[in-house]
Amino acid sequence: MKYVIKELYHHLWRTILSILGYAIAIFFILIVICITSTNKNNSLGILQGTGTHFIVYIPTSMSCCVNENARGSVYAEGVNTQMLNHEMIYTIKGIEGIKDAAPYILYKTYNDKYKTDISIGGIDTTSVATISNVCAASNLIKGKYLSDKLNEIVAEESFTIAHKLSVGDSLEIFGGKLILAGIINSGIRPAKADFYAPIEHVRTILRDRLQCKAEQFDMNIILVEVADARHQVRVIEQIKKLMYKFSVSSYNCYEPASKVMQFIEKTSSILTILIFLFLIVFSIKTQTAALMERFREIGILKSLGWSDFKLSTHVITISLIHSFIGFSIGLLLGILTVMLINSLNLKFLNLIEFEFQYSSIPILFILSITGGIIAGIFPIIKIYRTKAGDIINKHM
Repeated sequence: MKYVIKELYHHLWRTILSILGYAIAIFFILIVICITSTNKNNSLGILQGTGTHFIVYIPTSMSCCVNENARGSVYAEGVNTQMLNHEMIYTIKGIEGIKDAAPYILYKTYNDKYKTDISIGGIDTTSVATISNVCAASNLIKGKYLSDKLNEIVAEESFTIAHKLSVGDSLEIFGGKLILAGIINSGIRPAKADFYAPIEHVRTILRDRLQCKAEQFDMNIILVEVADARHQVRVIEQIKKLMYKFSVSSYNCYEPASKVMQFIEKTSSILTILIFLFLIVFSIKTQTAALMERFREIGILKSLGWSDFKLSTHVITISLIHSFIGFSIGLLLGILTVMLINSLNLKFLNLIEFEFQYSSIPILFILSITGGIIAGIFPIIKIYRTKAGDIINKHM
């Protein structure tokens, strides 16, 4: 080890240059990881939740109403549907990649006063799947959101404008008198209705007021929220395998979002690999140059009895020392740079923030040490393949 330290000091500028190469490479890889991490939490985080909601139902040609005069049915996507058992919710929730699933009843009937079909949706207000597929309290623009009162409902803004309705109006709809408690604007959703109420209230309306016939009144639609847009295709395929009659409706926004996420991740990975390759090439070049400068000295050491293994250990030890010191300096510079940028509240290109990931330190250490090992392999091969006499004669 004493000889190794002496060698490092004897060729100080070459040592500094080699360490600097590792430090620069580690610094830039660290910055790329910081940007990638922030990008994932921001842009990728947004893309992950893009288009990750869809509805599941079973189409049918039959209505679930009891009398011939009734002109209504539970439906989805313009067709009648079957009622579904609540156990299916737990089955679908068990599929890997699903964030949440919720029951939903969507019923429509013709109304003589409004001269058109009107619809009501029964929702589970606590579910994330409901918020993304139907509506949420944040969509409220007037009045109050859904309450525990059986006779209170909320309506879509477009319907209230078309039929000149206001908060507090008493409406003779769905087999009884209901009070318009609030007005919402839910935007574009796959399971949109004209009116909304808690699902238990809608079940009561269907069963008691409209006297609908069905084996159960659990739901006719399952609302699904997927955890990641990249998993949506697989999740949909698994749901379809559960029952071949299932129909799945989605806006397909997840497809471009998934492609963009994959592109961003691949670009970040490629950039990291390129910087690492630069680290390897620079290190190999430095170690090879050092070997050529000391080749005659190595020949003398071999002639004095130094084994190829001992010389190889000497070379690889120096290379690992370079990589370790370079890693430490590069890591320290990277941390200080990120702290400085964050303390000054700066943004790269006024867009990207930096977020240091301590979990990346082991990866950076492994990359640096790997670079040091690879850089030492080529000089070692040359040591083993060259005889001491040939080295001395060539450099006399």
